[in-house]
Amino acid sequence: MTNRKPKGLVLCGGNSRRMGNDKGLLSIGGKLWVEERIRTLSPFTEGCLISIREEQKSDYIKVISNIEFVEDRFENIGPISGILSAHDRYPDEDFLVLACDMPSSDPWVFSELLKMYGAAFRAKSYFCVTEGNIEPFPAIYTSELLNEVARKMNDPGFDSSPKKTLERSNGTAFEVGSDRSSIFLNYNTPADLSEAGTSK
Repeated sequence: MTNRKPKGLVLCGGNSRRMGNDKGLLSIGGKLWVEERIRTLSPFTEGCLISIREEQKSDYIKVISNIEFVEDRFENIGPISGILSAHDRYPDEDFLVLACDMPSSDPWVFSELLKMYGAAFRAKSYFCVTEGNIEPFPAIYTSELLNEVARKMNDPGFDSSPKKTLERSNGTAFEVGSDRSSIFLNYNTPADLSEAGTSK
């Protein structure tokens, strides 16, 4: 067992079309979602990055300081764009990745991921499974795995989605029971917020 930690990455580069507002900059109780995700990851990582699209940067730098931004370098490939862009900047780093619209701050899942990551055996990825389904976030994507994705992403028919990336990696996973399913909850629409008893 080692005390090594991955670098944290919060994905905020989505278009938030269904929500109608940039999800990372939504505020609940006076706290921005992106700031809450950084707060969640910080105890388990060696520094954090925020993944955004180029056109988002001016809005983010107005409200967030002392955090490094990494702009998406790839188009039309979904969330893996933010992960690969961070990998391009820090090719030797492993990343613990969380989406900005995932409100759970349950430390248990992050502690479990770090336990696996700190084990003597080094895998290409570390992630959770619920009822047989791979959960793409939160998860740890290693530099070795991201190197493979970067090499193959332009191959015909190659699926570079985070979930498929983890599935192909033959990484280390652990089962999360239904009693903790809220860990993987994410908010995509105003209706989701209403159901959760909150609002934009």
